[in-house]
Amino acid sequence: MEEEDEEARALLGDRPEGDSAVRGAPRALPALCDPSHLAHRLVVLLLMCFLGFATFAMTAPLPSRLRLNGWGTVIFSCLVCVGQVIFALGGIVNAFWLMEFGRFVFGIGGESLAVAQNTYAVSWFKGKELNLVFGLQLSMARIGSTVNMNLMGWLYTKIETSLGTAGHLTLGVTLMIGGVTCILSLICALVLAYLDRRAEKILHKEQGKTGEVIKLTDIKDFSLPLWLVFLICVCYYAAVFPFIGLGKVFFIEKFGFSPQSASAINSIVYVISAPMSPIFGLLVDKTGKNVIWVLCAVATTLVSHMMLAFTFWNPWIAMCLLGLSYSLLACALWPMVAFVVPEHQLGTAYGFMQSIQNLGLAIISILAGMILDSRGYLLLEVFFIACVSLSLLAVVCLYLVNRARGGNLNYSAKQREELKLSHTE
Repeated sequence: MEEEDEEARALLGDRPEGDSAVRGAPRALPALCDPSHLAHRLVVLLLMCFLGFATFAMTAPLPSRLRLNGWGTVIFSCLVCVGQVIFALGGIVNAFWLMEFGRFVFGIGGESLAVAQNTYAVSWFKGKELNLVFGLQLSMARIGSTVNMNLMGWLYTKIETSLGTAGHLTLGVTLMIGGVTCILSLICALVLAYLDRRAEKILHKEQGKTGEVIKLTDIKDFSLPLWLVFLICVCYYAAVFPFIGLGKVFFIEKFGFSPQSASAINSIVYVISAPMSPIFGLLVDKTGKNVIWVLCAVATTLVSHMMLAFTFWNPWIAMCLLGLSYSLLACALWPMVAFVVPEHQLGTAYGFMQSIQNLGLAIISILAGMILDSRGYLLLEVFFIACVSLSLLAVVCLYLVNRARGGNLNYSAKQREELKLSHTE
């Protein structure tokens, strides 16, 4: 124990008082070096946010057993970088199959990295801070989406002018330059791995091992409330991302918008979520009542889709409502996993949630395309309304089940604080 204390002091930069080499010298930035201090955890939060900056729209399967934190996160980031390079090379040499392979590699690292990001969040920010942290992470992801939508076209034009030609070569060079964000993600993963291991040694606890191992055998232990959270997640996002993917043409055909105006209104969901996600996260932190906030978000989304389907009101109203509700749901829904799952199963739970979300999005996107081609946009909107309605039903069931079992999903902030204090005593 004394050896561990000595190692912890060394990592913090402490020295015995008799050490003449540093006697009287102030410690440099002590708060930033102490993993138990808020300033240090804010640095970790910043790194976590940038960790997922380059991986905002990917899909990937998860191995049956996988180490998440530490060097596992570094491996995922490396896969993201390698996948992006292969993708860009496919454009340069005009090989579409190579571009597909690059996206496959990118997806394996990208989605697993998102699971690691969630697990890091729960490991470093437990309790009342968690909703705000998830909001900040979502905000950074949406900023990444917005930067991608607005910057890559401009970058392509500039490279086209420089090379004096358009086509696959210009596309490949543009993608290669865009891959700089993947390198940023890798750097953040390396620093996070070091800080996580350092905190584990200094604090003498399993700081770096929260949900570190993903085991599919843990699924049999998942509770009914957790399965309902999964169902809410799949059904809700099925009515958001596929709609945005098809939204531009929808606004052109139904409302007569120009392509530029249609793109602007279609991206307003991401634009709103970037600043509002942290605000809603702080709101949920201060009030608790996660299930109620999820209920409000899903109900508002249902109203938004009904407005788009059955009225010719200015669609800016419905899309702004969709942006607000989307931001609120993410802040209130994703932290609930940590409230119902033991720490050693968090990696499995978040990984499974991420996987079935992507599986649902893949299936719904195919169905949405088939409905659009055969029946048109009205029936497509009815389909999205059905998805949101199923999500709303799942939220009501979650509220009833949680209440019947005396669960903590809908605790107020005060109740959560009392629960935390009772566990530490």
